[in-house]
Amino acid sequence: MATHSTPILPPALQAHLRELVLPDAVAWSNYLSLPGVIEHTSWGDVSVEALQRQIVDHARSTRCRRWAIFDNDDQLLGTVGLNDIDIEHHRAELAYDLSPAHQGRGLATGAARAVIAWAHTALSCVRIQATVLDSNLRSIAVLERAGMQREGLLRGQGEGRAAP
Repeated sequence: MATHSTPILPPALQAHLRELVLPDAVAWSNYLSLPGVIEHTSWGDVSVEALQRQIVDHARSTRCRRWAIFDNDDQLLGTVGLNDIDIEHHRAELAYDLSPAHQGRGLATGAARAVIAWAHTALSCVRIQATVLDSNLRSIAVLERAGMQREGLLRGQGEGRAAP
């Protein structure tokens, strides 16, 4: 597995990806804690401490990768990554979040596309899926723009999508 490579965002987005570091947890928690940000998601504890634990866990695991989406001033704009990476079965689950201050610029779509392409190339994944609540219309739109297709409805769970 290409554990040290990083997906590349298109230059037009004026943003980059890098590994998450512990100090990112403060900005990450700040925007995830804003009213409505995690309303239509499966997020639980978004405290600084919980996110720091998540950053450490991701750094130690081969089953998940998470990158910071940041601008030229190293300001955290969001995160994107893969959960449940299964090298044997060539699949993973896409996950992302974005600060409301930076939504509507194509960042989530661009980051999703970049991670999907990276997973196909670096990890030899043939299936990238995402699970989204059917009430999260903005995230559904991101996944559709990233080329994912709806596969079905998980009863009582949300909506499932998978990349080609």
